[in-house]
Amino acid sequence: MISRRVFGQICAAAVVFGRRLLGAAGRAPLSWASQPECGTGWTRQYRAHAQIILLGIPVFHRSDVGDGSASWREWAGNDGEMVRLLEFTGRSAPERAGGLNRFGFIQELSRSGEAIYFGLMTSSPEESAAEARQALHANAKDAWYSAIDGRMSADGIETGRAHFLASAKTTPANRQILIERARQELAAAPRTKSEAGILPQPFLHALASLLGDSQKKQTQYAYNGRMYWLTAERAREAKSPGVVRVNGSLRRVEGGKPIEFRLWVEGASPHPLPLRIEYQAKSYLRLTFEAKA
Repeated sequence: MISRRVFGQICAAAVVFGRRLLGAAGRAPLSWASQPECGTGWTRQYRAHAQIILLGIPVFHRSDVGDGSASWREWAGNDGEMVRLLEFTGRSAPERAGGLNRFGFIQELSRSGEAIYFGLMTSSPEESAAEARQALHANAKDAWYSAIDGRMSADGIETGRAHFLASAKTTPANRQILIERARQELAAAPRTKSEAGILPQPFLHALASLLGDSQKKQTQYAYNGRMYWLTAERAREAKSPGVVRVNGSLRRVEGGKPIEFRLWVEGASPHPLPLRIEYQAKSYLRLTFEAKA
């Protein structure tokens, strides 16, 4: 028979263990399995165009070299809190892109005080136009992919990374196969943890918060265990009433060369999925994603 004091210590330990298991807010950790079968959602499909840059001058342009999509879903979780899912996918069409199979995907899930993300992309080691030409029509059956996932909460940032070889096919029919393989690789990968001075957001959520607040020009986000600044300057499009052009840039908090991009969004939309996206994917390559009619 145990004393009341020992019994109380056991109960207190059980409460502490339960809180750690469920999280600081007394709830189960956010997971991809928490997505419902249905929910309020918005989606935009894109056509991708490519432009080759030489010494800062566009020298070649080709339309419809791939496709993409952006989606925004929201629903009430079991505790009534709003859960948000943001996602972006981009893919090359080999028959229009010189045989190149390229695929990129990022997915983020959030609720109050917590967010998780998962990303997958084809590894593209080409750093010059000459190296890119060598990669054209390579006809390789397999390709290297990089995958990453992370969790952000008041306890800090946890990140996992994986690199694996899989089929080079990136058609929509192959997408789920690649995603499942990436999740398997990440499940076996080591995790890194770091402290966060503030409660960070993942990239798409940070961008959504900027696009949704016309008075906000800068915010921070976390990716791959590092903190970044995200800035945005807005301008009205005179030829397209109601459309806003956003000139954005990304830069590590500790410094470094910024990555610049441009977006066009509907100014009054509460769910600002871009109408057009432009960014410099490589020093020699500029990509544009244009919304389908």
